[in-house]
Amino acid sequence: MRPIDAIVVFRGSGKPLPYKFRYTDPDGTNREIYVKRILTASEERFAGVPVYVYDCQSDIGGYEKRYQLKYFIPECRWELYKM
Repeated sequence: MRPIDAIVVFRGSGKPLPYKFRYTDPDGTNREIYVKRILTASEERFAGVPVYVYDCQSDIGGYEKRYQLKYFIPECRWELYKM
């Protein structure tokens, strides 16, 4: 799990929908990824904390890759998970 900076869109539902995000690779390189497709979105509990979980797909390094973004509601914090 890596903390990320995210730009999100709010539609009528009031849930944040990720548009693009930025993270730092283990080698120190900053990467900016546009969310091409949100495959699923759900509300779950992670260690008792309510989170929105988004299964997404994007072009990363010339390949279509799937990953998961988590938004921790009480902390207003985004994390990249399962890339």
